[in-house]
Amino acid sequence: MGAINQTLRLGRIGGVPVGVNWSVLLIFGLITWELAAFEFPASYGAGSHPAYWVAALVASVAFFLSLLAHEVSHAVVARHNGIGVRSITLWLFGGVAQLEGEALSPGADFRIAVVGPATSLALAGLFAVMSAVAPRLGVHGLPLGVPEWLWRINLLLAAFNVIPAAPLDGGRILRAGLWAWNHDRDRSAVLAARAGRVFGYVLMATGVFMFFVPDYGIAGLWPVALGWFLVSAARAEERWAQERHDVSGLTAAQVMSPPAPAVDGTTTVSQLLAHGAPWYRAEVLPVAEPSGRLVGLLSLERLARLPAAAHRTTRVAELAVPIAALPTARPDEPVLALFERMATSGLPVVVLDPEGRLLGVMTLTDVERAAERAHHRSSPR
Repeated sequence: MGAINQTLRLGRIGGVPVGVNWSVLLIFGLITWELAAFEFPASYGAGSHPAYWVAALVASVAFFLSLLAHEVSHAVVARHNGIGVRSITLWLFGGVAQLEGEALSPGADFRIAVVGPATSLALAGLFAVMSAVAPRLGVHGLPLGVPEWLWRINLLLAAFNVIPAAPLDGGRILRAGLWAWNHDRDRSAVLAARAGRVFGYVLMATGVFMFFVPDYGIAGLWPVALGWFLVSAARAEERWAQERHDVSGLTAAQVMSPPAPAVDGTTTVSQLLAHGAPWYRAEVLPVAEPSGRLVGLLSLERLARLPAAAHRTTRVAELAVPIAALPTARPDEPVLALFERMATSGLPVVVLDPEGRLLGVMTLTDVERAAERAHHRSSPR
């Protein structure tokens, strides 16, 4: 999912940042080319008339606006159900509304999921009405092809998204239904993700079969690529749900790692690297003032991104995430509540005692290790 972070920000809708992933440019180009070179000439006459490219561009832009409307609808309903929305990103095969938490009930889960396909279905109806009304207004030929293609593609999008396989909206609907039935959200999420993996493999097999059918050939790349993505995303969802289940009941004190020795914030990066033996096993380093007061945490990932030329002039405190920006927790706080906070912010949790002293640091890696240990303990031997 790291590719989803490589986005170009377009602005905000209702205060929510909206962006597009670099992969959208590829799909946008392919859709435009397919419409201009094949779809529209097949319906309105051969040739490479510039009007085909204009119509294809209009249709492609309208399609991605439809995708955006689909994701915005998820965000609106999530907010209505008390869940914050971190961002909306359009990417390779659709879009993602990144929520700041999970639905608290099967009903909320269902409402958030179903509104996306319902929006696509409503847009299909809107474009279908435009296609029916346009000839009565004297619109014929190529201009009519744009709304005709848009209603078909939005109908296809709605139908595809209700397939009961995570991470599709239909998988979320399946999860909500199973959750209402068995009262176990994480188990329901695992089952929905497994359905997503099965569907992904079916798509990939279909694509491979299409390679050997003369009328399809290279078009088999689409289901193979889509199936590969669904399998990967479903595996990630299953792993996430299984980890949530395995760490339920654990506290921050049971999962956190003891803090590494604090680094003086006035130390330069080159000095730190020259004397880094005490910290080589740590994922994050506490950073303190000369007085000993904790001021932040420095991740090794952030340290690695600093250009070598800046090592001598950059002080550790300049790279550290300020303590005020980090999620904090009590040692007796449930890990499950902190898990989502870490996943959303991408930051570790600082575990403090009642006097504000640092007891430990909890990263997603710590949670994964704790989940693995708990899973092994609970598995039959």
